[in-house]
Amino acid sequence: MDSRDLSIWANAEVRVGVPGRLAGIMEGSLRPEAERPTSERSSVEVETGDGGLVIRIEASDVAALRAAFNSYIRWVLSILDVVDSVEE
Repeated sequence: MDSRDLSIWANAEVRVGVPGRLAGIMEGSLRPEAERPTSERSSVEVETGDGGLVIRIEASDVAALRAAFNSYIRWVLSILDVVDSVEE
């Protein structure tokens, strides 16, 4: 995580079980969002880990955590939909 002082109150870790190659593609797609957050109320770290993609969210309050969580989950689902449609 970056060095911003968030007075962290809430955090979450999401693990998405996908093959390594797809995890790398997803990480590359989500990294720009994590590096340039739209709000200073949360920060996100995206990396590949054991068995897939790991998304760590730290936020100053529950509402900010929920907003960041929902955004990343929607982006993950969008990536999976695109991959699914390309593979058909």
